[in-house]
Amino acid sequence: MSASSSQARRLLANLALISAVSLSLSACDYVSSFTKPKQTPEEAKAEGIALGAGCRQAGQSLEDCYQRNPDALKAGIFTGWKDMHEYMAAKGIQTVTPPAPAPAADAAKDDAKGKDGKDKDAKDSDRSSRARERDANRDNARSRDRESSSSSRDSSTSDRRASREDKQPPKY
Repeated sequence: MSASSSQARRLLANLALISAVSLSLSACDYVSSFTKPKQTPEEAKAEGIALGAGCRQAGQSLEDCYQRNPDALKAGIFTGWKDMHEYMAAKGIQTVTPPAPAPAADAAKDDAKGKDGKDKDAKDSDRSSRARERDANRDNARSRDRESSSSSRDSSTSDRRASREDKQPPKY
């Protein structure tokens, strides 16, 4: 045997080993998908019921709940939403809104004064009054636009009816 043939065999063996390791590692996700436990239909419906009840208690509409949970069973979501609606109506329970995050006490103190040590409340009130004026001007402009377009309302009404008829109903 020559030295070059043994080096070629060693190189070939190393390449075979590297390719075997890389192929086996690339299939890890594929193999692990077989080992994950599947969700039974009963578990899937129970999860949908819990999601629907939570959506109703939080004051979300049924359609919003469907859109936020596309993988859940729609029948389970509907059942949970309906059951929670009936329960809340019977007990007189109001919808629950999540609490606003409370700022840290230190951050609130630091924010109360600007870099120069002056009070920010005066600046904030100026900004809020300007924002209110801007919103009022925008609303006035919109109402003027509506009034000027009221004469062409008859033609636009028929267009709106046609667009409503062309709309596809939602798939549940």
